[in-house]
Amino acid sequence: MGIASPFYKIAWAVRQGPLGEGLANAWHKLAPSIDIWKKIYGFDICLDLRDSLIWWASDPAGIKEAEGFHTMLSGIKGNVWDVGCNVGVFSLYAASQGNRVISFDISPKAIRLLEKSAQRNKLSVTPIARAFAVESFKYTPPTDADTRNRPGAAADQETVTSMTFLEAEAQFGKPDFIKLDIEHAEVDFLKSTKFRDWIKTNRIPIIVEMHQKSYWDLVWPDVPHCDFDSGHVFFNPSPEIVAASKTREGKV
Repeated sequence: MGIASPFYKIAWAVRQGPLGEGLANAWHKLAPSIDIWKKIYGFDICLDLRDSLIWWASDPAGIKEAEGFHTMLSGIKGNVWDVGCNVGVFSLYAASQGNRVISFDISPKAIRLLEKSAQRNKLSVTPIARAFAVESFKYTPPTDADTRNRPGAAADQETVTSMTFLEAEAQFGKPDFIKLDIEHAEVDFLKSTKFRDWIKTNRIPIIVEMHQKSYWDLVWPDVPHCDFDSGHVFFNPSPEIVAASKTREGKV
């Protein structure tokens, strides 16, 4: 996620270092895990006081400006996969635009928050509480709804099997758009020739969050693409999707 407010920039910078880890751990120990509601993108979003600090402490106008969901989905209509949906703000926006939305997250708690928000806003999404993967693996799901959750980050036993992209296609049909934000696990997809060829063959537009500068070296040169913003690359193998292949600065 990317939020342009000064608070977010400072908070996110601190969160990445040892000090941020210590503060986050202290917050998780002290803060109660209770539902709170906040209006984001015009929707009532169910957040967790303990786990959703970045979301509830940030300015809604700044979130809307920085995330750019309206630009992201420009020219898109159909089957949208929100991979790494967390509390589901993008999922709800995509559903409100008439898309069929499949929402994947490794956190059952984040999925429950999304379900509450979808019910409150009278929107239909299909929530999947499983990791999304190139190849199948087993993991222990996190117990919180932190935006930085990753498979195996605090696993003591492996209890859940991930869902591969081919399994997802078999169950939900070919996607017309994918938003991929899975906290560094995007690298597995960028390195996979099988996934790249699937994207090319099926001409699936996909936006991938790039969590480190080195990830840009993994961008597929043989798939048409552009920088959506400084933290996302947009692959567009569908030439008929023109509007969505432009950044908010108007570059292609």
